[in-house]
Amino acid sequence: MQKKSRNENIWNMPNTLTLTRILLTFIILYFIFLDYSIILIVILFSIGMFTDFLDGLIARKFNQKTEFGRKFDMIADRFFMISVALAIIINLSLDKILQKPHFIQILMIMSREIIALPGLILAFMTGKGIPQVRWVGKSTTLMQAIVFPLIMLSVFYPFFEFSIYLVLITSILGISSGIFYINDILKMEAEKK
Repeated sequence: MQKKSRNENIWNMPNTLTLTRILLTFIILYFIFLDYSIILIVILFSIGMFTDFLDGLIARKFNQKTEFGRKFDMIADRFFMISVALAIIINLSLDKILQKPHFIQILMIMSREIIALPGLILAFMTGKGIPQVRWVGKSTTLMQAIVFPLIMLSVFYPFFEFSIYLVLITSILGISSGIFYINDILKMEAEKK
């Protein structure tokens, strides 16, 4: 793990892409609450998730990995996913469009965030550090990037109802990822004592 955050160059392309994801969150929220086309919202969401893939790829390929970027990326990921999911739930519920099965599917794919978010907040507030990302966490993010748009589309287009099968896989990955994350935080705490 890199620990030279005071001397590292944070003004790089990966961090710019991460910042773009945060800014895109506000644009997507605006479009959700003004009832723009779900197709447009899904496209913007997919672009946002693609920036998550791209920032890590560029950071590794061009040796632009920073400790700041690692933490910034994790914050941006959670902010993006949780904000968009909550906005969809709130807006479509207010419009009486969101059905209970869709609501449950959204909660299921958010299992990692539901389990790990309290630990992440605690780690930031206490300054204890954030664990490294595991393959199961990256797999969860990939599945969320695929499945969440399908759920959004299935609300309006029944053809996409097959998303439930992918929801189950995403939920299992998310629960595993959340448990690993909490376990890693506990291990870090034990090592510092």
